[in-house]
Amino acid sequence: MLLILALVIALSRIGCIIEAVKEYKYILLDWDGNLAKTLDVWLNAVREGMERQGVHLSDEEIGSSFGAFEDYLEGWGIEAKDAEAVTAQIDSIAANNLPKADLYPSAVEVLEDLYKRGKKLALITTSSRNEIAPLFDKHGLNRLFSAIITRHDVTFRKPHAEPLEKALAQLNGTKDEAIMIGDSDKDLGAANNAGIDSILFYPDEHTKFYNIDELNKHKPTYIVGDFKEVLEIVK
Repeated sequence: MLLILALVIALSRIGCIIEAVKEYKYILLDWDGNLAKTLDVWLNAVREGMERQGVHLSDEEIGSSFGAFEDYLEGWGIEAKDAEAVTAQIDSIAANNLPKADLYPSAVEVLEDLYKRGKKLALITTSSRNEIAPLFDKHGLNRLFSAIITRHDVTFRKPHAEPLEKALAQLNGTKDEAIMIGDSDKDLGAANNAGIDSILFYPDEHTKFYNIDELNKHKPTYIVGDFKEVLEIVK
């Protein structure tokens, strides 16, 4: 399985180098699992929170809920009247560990490089500003981003096109010069719905959370396993 995955990603990387003739000026980026190594933090928070409700979930079940957690609660047996309290509890559990998380290798280096090239960067996340703030401040990321769209800034979250379109509006950008970089089906779906090219970030460790065959159904324009490869695509 890992050999097949490596072959798929390798072929995609070759395609990136051959096909990447388009100039992208507006770079839209997801946060959790893309820039920040927070998927395990959220996985453990969801597991603990749900187990307090007597619900036991696999890693795959939890991973499928990332970016749209509230939509899964009813299917997991949580009544609507309890959903807000359960979500708040999980957010509280995660909040204790999010400041301890790392960024992915080369993430800051790549952001700095893109910024120096004159690219306009926008963060699009289903996390709140409070949740991203500790790592943003620690790594001095605020100065690099011209727009930040969180879950509280939109009516519809990814995979709806609204967050991407709102970010582009703030950047005064155009869809044909934009690309979305993310790790999940929600990111790829949002890019498709907005009519924007996409890069799937899929390092080896993400096999724990996502199935590459399922992600490929969303037809990412490119796939990278190392964040540095973004610089081969975004000229």
